[in-house]
Amino acid sequence: MKKIIHIVLFGIFAVALAGLMGFIYLEQGKEPVSDLVINISRPSFDGFLDTAMIKKVLTFADSLEKVSVKDVSLQKIEQSVLENPFAEAADAYVNIDNELVINVKEKTPVLRVFNKKNAGFYIDNKGKIFPLSENYAPRVLIANGYFDVPYRKGHPDVFDSVYHDTPLANLFTLTQLIRKDNFLNAQISQIYVNSKGEFDLVPELGNHLIRLGTMDDAEGKLQKLELFYKKALVREGWDKYEIINLKYKNQVVCEKK
Repeated sequence: MKKIIHIVLFGIFAVALAGLMGFIYLEQGKEPVSDLVINISRPSFDGFLDTAMIKKVLTFADSLEKVSVKDVSLQKIEQSVLENPFAEAADAYVNIDNELVINVKEKTPVLRVFNKKNAGFYIDNKGKIFPLSENYAPRVLIANGYFDVPYRKGHPDVFDSVYHDTPLANLFTLTQLIRKDNFLNAQISQIYVNSKGEFDLVPELGNHLIRLGTMDDAEGKLQKLELFYKKALVREGWDKYEIINLKYKNQVVCEKK
């Protein structure tokens, strides 16, 4: 009998608690938004986005005191923020102090592409394509050469079928291979697609050209390059060779100046 009474009392308590929480929620919903907090997440201090850009998508940003919490559409805010080409993810919520908090994650560029018509765009660390900015130009790897690939609106991924006959997917893959090695990431500054459709690398230090060739065993070729740099060039000097050729299996062929 006691067990039944305990169950009934617990049920009454749960219903009362739910009703109280519902009342608090409804009352809070009538209150105005007290403030706007915008947080932008990115690897560096400077970037493509700023708070003014995010505020532009909020029609009520300058009159928060007139907007009640219940009238704020968090989903619409997130969708509007994500229409900005530099935003990767967005999360909006109202906290206990009735502050509207918008967290935005900015895209991380890893490659700046210039085609033969000198039209440019970025590729981020997820393989997404997005336009250049008039306000910010990060220091990233550059790719250019004998290819003509305009950014096609509605097709923001390098692996999209519309880019199948272009070097974009290979450029992204090669960039990721370079970036994951701290030494090569600091040493390689440019990827050049030559007239044969093969890849040449331009170093930061040393007046020479690195012929990678095709993407076949690209990771192995880069490992050979790093080993050659650390063993041969440290001893012989950075400017002894004009060409460092990685196209041949299990060897590095160099042309002296």
